[in-house]
Amino acid sequence: MDKMGEKSPGIQELEDLGVSFKRIEKPAKESEAQQILAQAFKEKMKVLPCGGGTSLGAGILPESVDLVLDMTGMNRVLDFDSRNLNLAVLGGISIKAINEYLAIQEKGFFLPLDPPLADRATIGGIYAANGSGPFRLRYGTVRDQALGVRGADARGREVGFGGKTVKNVSGYDVTKFLIGSAGSLCLITSISFRVYPLPEASSLCELRFDNVQSLDKFLAALRSSILLPSAVVITFPSGGPSDPAFRGVIGFEGHGQAVERQNKDLLPLAETFGGTGESRLGRDSMLKILQSTIDPEEPAPDLLSIKISVPIARGLRTLESIRKLGAEASLSLKSALLSGNGIIFLHARPSSQDAAARLIAGLKKIAQSSDGYLTPIRAHRNLLVNWGSRVEPSLHRFVLQPIKEKLDPTGVFPPLL
Repeated sequence: MDKMGEKSPGIQELEDLGVSFKRIEKPAKESEAQQILAQAFKEKMKVLPCGGGTSLGAGILPESVDLVLDMTGMNRVLDFDSRNLNLAVLGGISIKAINEYLAIQEKGFFLPLDPPLADRATIGGIYAANGSGPFRLRYGTVRDQALGVRGADARGREVGFGGKTVKNVSGYDVTKFLIGSAGSLCLITSISFRVYPLPEASSLCELRFDNVQSLDKFLAALRSSILLPSAVVITFPSGGPSDPAFRGVIGFEGHGQAVERQNKDLLPLAETFGGTGESRLGRDSMLKILQSTIDPEEPAPDLLSIKISVPIARGLRTLESIRKLGAEASLSLKSALLSGNGIIFLHARPSSQDAAARLIAGLKKIAQSSDGYLTPIRAHRNLLVNWGSRVEPSLHRFVLQPIKEKLDPTGVFPPLL
């Protein structure tokens, strides 16, 4: 609870997803979090870390825990080194707050992480869930941006891996294994990242294609061209399932003349394959529209959010199959393909958990037929109980389990994925 007695969004999400808890603690400093965990270990309590609550489905959601750690109180910038382009922050700060801070430093900088609901997502939660968005095409994922991480094990003892510079790790880099661990190994308290200067210019091109064949040819031509987009997202227009068209949203950024030239080259390329559209300049507009393509229409207790990963060449066909599945089930699905990465974000509001289970089963068949797989982002715990392992069995046994036994031998944190 905050000072006004209202629940934070993450705590409300836990309740909506079927997790009960006895107590909430909201540390403001790393030392406070360590003390809370040390006491919880002595009392043999089950602990669940929680940030903005935007990716709780990425981990194992227990039916009940003794203590929830609301990490949103740990929301400060610890250090920023503009010369070496690195930033250290506490794990409860949001991506929005980080980029607002960076934008006003000197000539401006940014951290290119943009998962769904980035305005609410905490950086520790993004790290724990391995969250990413459209900008991963140019800048990569959390794994590419993170330099070091600090946390606390189940006993409340400080643990740290990596550092503040790029070439600082020798041997076994546990920093990478904590990414995507969904709070099962330790509590993430602070992270250091590489950051980037704000680009001189940015633009967004919005295109429309009337059929999948034309768009597929355009995307193939775009991938083989000299154009260097920062993001390429394919969605369906607001007309819904009855509208056969596809919408392409493509962002460019960099030197002003380079951005202008790429805009001029992109539109004729699209027209070659029957595409139509327009471009506009401005970073704020680009960021807002790109984010809107992967965000749910509105957060709701019955929202189901899924990430689907398929080979890049099969992304568009998979997206089309998803649209057909939604039409057959009379479900309104919002889906977006990051075409340069083969990642599809999907949001739906099934009428019941049975309907949600049927949708998930259909999506799994589609993904398997494309040599891909599904990862839950947000789903009720009843839908996640039988989801199965989300990592390779050999990785689980030979890497993650030994780390778990060292950092959390008594199972204070949630089980491994």
